Amino acid sequence: MTVSTRVDWGKFILDRFIWVIIIIVFLFFALQAQGFLTGTNLINLLLHASVLGLMVIGQTICLISGNFDLSAEGTVSLLVMLSAWLMVPAQAWSGGGGWEWHPLVVIPVMLLLGAGIGFLNGVMITRLRMNNFIVTLAMQLVLRGLALMLNQGNYISGTPPLFNWLGAGRIGPIPVQIIFTGLAFVGFYFFLKNSQFGRRLYAVGGNKDAARASGFSPERTITMAYVISGLLAAVAAWMLLGRLGEATDKTGVGLTLETVAASVIGGVALTGGYGTVAGAFGGVLLLSIVDNGLNLMQVNPFWVNGIRGFIILVAILIEAQKFRYRPRTSASVRSPSGD
Repeated sequence: MTVSTRVDWGKFILDRFIWVIIIIVFLFFALQAQGFLTGTNLINLLLHASVLGLMVIGQTICLISGNFDLSAEGTVSLLVMLSAWLMVPAQAWSGGGGWEWHPLVVIPVMLLLGAGIGFLNGVMITRLRMNNFIVTLAMQLVLRGLALMLNQGNYISGTPPLFNWLGAGRIGPIPVQIIFTGLAFVGFYFFLKNSQFGRRLYAVGGNKDAARASGFSPERTITMAYVISGLLAAVAAWMLLGRLGEATDKTGVGLTLETVAASVIGGVALTGGYGTVAGAFGGVLLLSIVDNGLNLMQVNPFWVNGIRGFIILVAILIEAQKFRYRPRTSASVRSPSGD
């Protein structure tokens, strides 16, 4: 009985250790980085976390299913460039395509294309039995190449205010994108925890053969995970373009590593079947706090990646220790009820 209690407490602490780290890091920068606690800086910190956060939700859903999605940054790059090209007039200073589509037409097109890219990833992985890592990495390269071909690397600027509202609008003093991303995390947390799709997602990541024996299609669940990831990447592209007001093929580059890192730091297992959106939110916050604090302290940029890499290694070490406490009796047990 004593051993069982110790195991439960060990699992409880490790599952929530990310929040202890966040508090320690936050207090460190609050004391050491001048201006860290100002309202403007905290808003900037959350703005950085917003776009990344949406993509991390999608990455988390794919990782829980036992798969990677490395194509999301390519989706962002292409859709940012394409949507700007469709809306902006063809003038020398703007770089637009001259189609001048209304934002209310462009936005659904973006969302459909994002979901379609995710669906294509899912079909290639589940129906054609292609490796998920290679497929999504190759898809990222293809999408970024298309973004580059679309406008040959030039900037496109002058997107309409209506389109920009999600990324640049405010409700009172709070940017709309912060509110939207916060609601997305809350919504997906409860969706995965309480829906049939959420239960099936954890079951597939825990044991695909056992999931199939339970009477549902793991392939359909995995494909839906990629569709959701692609859709969220499209929303992130809309949000990012709205905030920046201009598009380039470089937009979104480098976000893939951050999405995987934030998910793993937040306790999502790379092997699938374990982790929560709430934990991934903690990973997003931690990366954003570290980036923001180091920038305020004017740390040499060459040190920043090293420090972030160290944080990721520590997170993976903690993740490895969780397997000592994690029950393995069934896929349903692997699905956490806590944060």
